Amino acid sequence: MTDVYLLYVLGSVVSLLLYKFNALASKIGFGISTIASGYGAYYFFMHIGEKAQFTTNIALLYNPTFSIDPVGNFFFFVITLIAFASSMYAIQYSQGYANKGSLGVMASLFNLFVLSMLMVVSASDVFWFMICWELMTIISAFLICFNDSKSSMKAIMVYLGIAHLGGMCILSAFLLLAHQSGSLEFSSFASIKMSPWLASITFLLAFIGFGSKAGMFPFHVWLPKAHPAAPTNVSALMSGVMIKVALFGIIKFCLWLPVMPWWGLLIIIIGALSSLLGVLYALIQHDYKALLAYHSVENIGIILLGLGTGVYGIAINSPTLATVGFLAGLYHTVNHAIFKGLLFLGAGSVLHATHTREIEALGGLAKKMPYTAFAMFIGVMGIAALPPLNGFVSEWFTYQGMMQGALGEGILPRFIFTFSVVALALTGVLVVIHLKLYAVIFAGTPRHKDIFDQAKEAPISMVLGMMFLVLGCFAFGIGANIVTDNIMTVVTSFSGVYQAAPAGGYIASPIGSTISLPLIAMIISGAMSLPFLIIVIMKANRTKPRETDPWACGFKYSNRMQITAGPFTGDLRRLMEWLFQSKPTVEDQGYFKPVIYTDHPKDIWWNIFYQPVINAVTYAVEKIAVMQNGSTGAYAAYILGGLCLFLAISHLI
Repeated sequence: MTDVYLLYVLGSVVSLLLYKFNALASKIGFGISTIASGYGAYYFFMHIGEKAQFTTNIALLYNPTFSIDPVGNFFFFVITLIAFASSMYAIQYSQGYANKGSLGVMASLFNLFVLSMLMVVSASDVFWFMICWELMTIISAFLICFNDSKSSMKAIMVYLGIAHLGGMCILSAFLLLAHQSGSLEFSSFASIKMSPWLASITFLLAFIGFGSKAGMFPFHVWLPKAHPAAPTNVSALMSGVMIKVALFGIIKFCLWLPVMPWWGLLIIIIGALSSLLGVLYALIQHDYKALLAYHSVENIGIILLGLGTGVYGIAINSPTLATVGFLAGLYHTVNHAIFKGLLFLGAGSVLHATHTREIEALGGLAKKMPYTAFAMFIGVMGIAALPPLNGFVSEWFTYQGMMQGALGEGILPRFIFTFSVVALALTGVLVVIHLKLYAVIFAGTPRHKDIFDQAKEAPISMVLGMMFLVLGCFAFGIGANIVTDNIMTVVTSFSGVYQAAPAGGYIASPIGSTISLPLIAMIISGAMSLPFLIIVIMKANRTKPRETDPWACGFKYSNRMQITAGPFTGDLRRLMEWLFQSKPTVEDQGYFKPVIYTDHPKDIWWNIFYQPVINAVTYAVEKIAVMQNGSTGAYAAYILGGLCLFLAISHLI
């Protein structure tokens, strides 16, 4: 573990030393990060069921001690796996930022960002956890700054505002635990005794705090702003990994506290709302990076469905339900990291080649960027949960857990589990519409000739980064029995022994059903190859087809006649207009000029939850500003008043 940490430190220091040599700094800085991440992913996978600990023996306020258990090893593996692909991708991708800042600083911050996430997961006391948690937030905000623009600054302010709200809640939850246990050490929390109401308050604070970082509803508003604003290699880490670190915190709190059934049901309800609203908002985005960010909200919801099922299973003393719930949640955690990382890297390649994030401006790019098109196609298939790719397996486990919960006792739990099954089913149906992400960008004919002519395939390191995650989509789907066996090593460390991966390549659920991913892969491969076999066997006409423009009802064909992203969701937009409030406008510029159509959907939850708070703060700041009057006597009075206030608080405490 220490070797991995030291490699990231080395990468950060060397990158800074190469401050004035951009080309060298990006190759060496991100190269060391690639080596550290690759070694880390291998090491943590091989030791996933073990425990480890080390201390720095530094005489600080609290001696830094870091330790990991099977749950920590799992999240270490996820972090380093995605960091490996992102680091490799960034070696040449970062060259595009040479004119915006020092690539040495960028590579240094990138190494520290990965290191800070590892330190959060391995921190063994409250003090160092909060230090590393805030470092993770601040470093990621600095990385967003590399896309220096007005929208980036706004995204950073929104991100930091919600992050600090979450940090305040997390610290409050930790202090309540520390007050009860008499220690800031995490090891003292394992056997803590708390009254039900105090435990519930602690859980709610932790759930809000970590949930705001994870991007669950209604704290999701920072994701569609921050993720598109960040450089792509950073977006892949933020969306694929950083929000998962927050899920680690939720799991740890649920293992420390005396859980209650309504906690699990609350997590399931929030998960269902997040998944459904996330996919609905993703459907109507014109910016493909914002679309992927909303997809993160949806998938965090799916993960919460699994984790909520596991928490509910622990609370009602049902080892089977707890096991399949946590198995589903952890499996989808790693799956989402893989296919979302892949999609963000693919989106970065498109942006690198076309310099636009507008879906409607693109088209036909598969001819210019075949490797990127293939990678995006696999990513879309993975996120759509189509077999035999990885997304299918984890969603299948999620269904299994929730259906098992729906068969349990009690009207309310049955209703909530049934509602969640319906929500997940709707999510699955709607996400298929996201084929538009591939169809509009890569299929068809070019919509803008200049953009198409300038587009070209991404450099080799970017392609290799994407192809590594493509392999991950296949490996974590077809090799599901091996993956399940390893995740069960993690799950059984806190939920009891349960065999979920019997021999023969079949995956079994607790309610008795089984699937075989290799068999599904063979059936689909056979179905895909069947048309070509028929052509060969039937000796069909092999005359070279004639290529010409399609028939356009007697008019001259124009590439503007092809379908855009809008019709994919046209009826849905009209049906859900109360949610989108897009207010489309049509501007007629005359007979010889094209019609200008604008459609900007809004996230109504921003206006409901956040805009009133912003207005109130702005009003209060304007009133308080009169206190800044330049009078030395007034400032002395403020200081005296502040001191009196702190003395009063300390007296009360």
